[in-house]
Amino acid sequence: MSQGIVPAFDPATGASGGPAKAAATGYANIPWETVDLTDGSWTLTDPDSLVDVVTHAADFNKVVMNVLAAGSTDYAFGTSNVLRAPRWHKNLEASGVRVTTDDTFVAQFRMTKGSTVTEWNTEVVCAACVDPTNLASNLLDGVGGMIEYIASSNTGYGIWTVNAKSVSTSASNDSGITSTLTAGGRSQGGTYITLDSGGTNVAGGTRNAGNINVAATDMSLMVGVGTRGSSTITAGDDTNFKLEYRVLTFAL
Repeated sequence: MSQGIVPAFDPATGASGGPAKAAATGYANIPWETVDLTDGSWTLTDPDSLVDVVTHAADFNKVVMNVLAAGSTDYAFGTSNVLRAPRWHKNLEASGVRVTTDDTFVAQFRMTKGSTVTEWNTEVVCAACVDPTNLASNLLDGVGGMIEYIASSNTGYGIWTVNAKSVSTSASNDSGITSTLTAGGRSQGGTYITLDSGGTNVAGGTRNAGNINVAATDMSLMVGVGTRGSSTITAGDDTNFKLEYRVLTFAL
């Protein structure tokens, strides 16, 4: 019977007990990046000039709107094949490197609704997407998190995929976390959990997507503000939200 050789010391240091274990590679407690729409890094696409003023304070973005007199689902991220709602976009990066559709990566989004002065029926999305300026939802090709609320009602958090959504609404909701996966040119939806003010789960859910992306294409981070369904907007209506994200890429 043969026997293996058991190391008795660490060849690098001479210490007894065999080689030292590999050091951690930094995958614990990965921080969030906070969205500041006023920091100069974002480009606004707003086909119908619905955005009036954007401000940022204490990590929250406040968007004051112009009038939308004729409501249409074309302004609803979670409903329509056509998306005319305003959206901000920038490069989607992991540690300063642009992410492409060929990469294997997880994108996570944490979203929190803030206080508003004059609410309107709103959808806010924060997502990874292929073409953020496109008005066709299947070419914009976005997957990420969503805040949804009806004026003076409970807030919903969940996941948005292309032109559909899965959202959980509760008086206990304080924030929502969404996680999405992309690999081999396919974005496959993801999962979400809503949290109360103490960080305890309230609800959760999943949504499938199966986006087949154009190969070798740079991806973008997008923040969009739209209507819930075909709601109208009165001039001066506002929405307020804190958005955080993080992107992790992996070797195959």
